[in-house]
Amino acid sequence: MKKPTAQPIDVTKTRSEFYDEQKWCEQCQQYVKFLMSVNHSYCVHCGNRVRLFSRNDSAQFQDHVQRHKWQAS
Repeated sequence: MKKPTAQPIDVTKTRSEFYDEQKWCEQCQQYVKFLMSVNHSYCVHCGNRVRLFSRNDSAQFQDHVQRHKWQAS
């Protein structure tokens, strides 16, 4: 039986996604680049904690998940 050969990982997409990632800063009122620590992430502009979504985007996301959750099962 022949062993499968390991395929190289394409890291170019991973790198660009890492550098393009943004989170919501309530203080700046926009999606910003951030610094990540063990427990929290912080805005690179003002230093305040950031979160994944703005309140409006979070509500829209939750609504979308609720409407489509039956498709995932």
